[in-house]
Amino acid sequence: MLDFSPNTSQQRCDDSDLTPCPSSKDGAADRASVAARPSLPDARAAELDAAMRLLLVPGIGVGRLRQLRIACGTFMRALDADPVAFAGALGMELAEAARLLTAARSRGEDAARELANIARLGATTRILSDDAYPALLRSSPDPPETLFVRGDLAAEPEPAVAIVGSRHATAYGRLEAGRLAAELAERGVVVVSGGARGIDAEAHRGALRAGGRTIAVFAPGFAHPYPSEHRALFDAIVESGGALVTEQLTHISARPELFPRRNRIIAGLSLVTVVIEAANRSGALLTARIAVDDLSRDAACMPGPVGSAQSAGCHRAIREGWAMLVTGAADVCEILFAARHLAAGAVEAAARGVEAAARGVDAAARGVDATARGVDATARGGHTGVVRPPGKRHATQPSVAQGGAATSTAPRAEISPDASALDSVLRRRRRASLDELMDELGWEVSRTTLALLDLERAGRVARDPDGGFASRKGVK
Repeated sequence: MLDFSPNTSQQRCDDSDLTPCPSSKDGAADRASVAARPSLPDARAAELDAAMRLLLVPGIGVGRLRQLRIACGTFMRALDADPVAFAGALGMELAEAARLLTAARSRGEDAARELANIARLGATTRILSDDAYPALLRSSPDPPETLFVRGDLAAEPEPAVAIVGSRHATAYGRLEAGRLAAELAERGVVVVSGGARGIDAEAHRGALRAGGRTIAVFAPGFAHPYPSEHRALFDAIVESGGALVTEQLTHISARPELFPRRNRIIAGLSLVTVVIEAANRSGALLTARIAVDDLSRDAACMPGPVGSAQSAGCHRAIREGWAMLVTGAADVCEILFAARHLAAGAVEAAARGVEAAARGVDAAARGVDATARGVDATARGGHTGVVRPPGKRHATQPSVAQGGAATSTAPRAEISPDASALDSVLRRRRRASLDELMDELGWEVSRTTLALLDLERAGRVARDPDGGFASRKGVK
């Protein structure tokens, strides 16, 4: 697939300043005991434990979790912070911040229980510092700090298209959503949607009928799938090689305010967002606006019958010019091909983000380890001094070669049969235009561009200033 101003009272830690938020004695002792637990043997596990403790406290939640991580560098440092620094990070009164911090530190058993519940439901947890976190979502302005996943969710960018629309879809809308999703899935495109009634469900079903991959993004947690009548559909998505994704803990049920947050994840996982049937005031149009305004990605709308209130929002978006008109998979694939540079940029940004996060987590872990040794020495009657912040560590991360291909020690990703056939033509001809490739292979534009995307992801093809394509020398 495709490789494609802060509060002045807030204490911040950026990539170049790894000094933790000031730690309290009680917090350091608590973190030391956590670090010593055999169930949390490494820095990543300790960071996940800290994130879960914070998430489980009413009054912190997914939004404030991000504030704490930005202010303190890692969740471990946030949990170790003294109440003044914690209050500054969240911009709240000291007494309330102290109450939340005390509650978070006491949630160790609850955090372990929640992680067990996640595993029982067949899900895994990814935090923003994980290199398995989806690169395309990480490059968005507001990525979830924690992501819970059932099924197969790739870290590298894929040719993914969101299909969203009305919950009260007409027969026309359901038919077109299923048809578009199936046509895209046949071409190797991943279909992303929200699992809701109407257009979302038909998009997932269309991709499944074509034997493709689809991703459903939940608003609530996995213990409360919404709508409940789609349980069989959700299971089929996972069984077919797709994924279910949410940022909410297992016990969180569906609430209206969670759906706009879900919409940003749908747009963040996709290179293009397509709307089918949306009224003038529609959550689907909000998803498309997030893609355009917040992510600088492309949005498109499928027109409906003239005068249809269900398609009035789509018609207005096309008329206003911020969404393109599409009638089928060929149109969407042309937009997707033009957006391929976004995948390369996401890989590069993800590499930088993972490296910075790795430095922060590693430094915090060493700080916790030093604190643990100090607490142990104090218990024996020894003397400890101030724990100094550790120096930077330069993590080895994949770099991005010219043309957007990530280079690393990992095995090169396999290419599709179509990409292999196109690669053979390019190696024989050395250079060819898109039209020449289509003529020689007898393919339509969408199939040709998807194969080219696959080759670009693998670093096997380069585009020249005149718009032609050539095989990269030395790449096999």
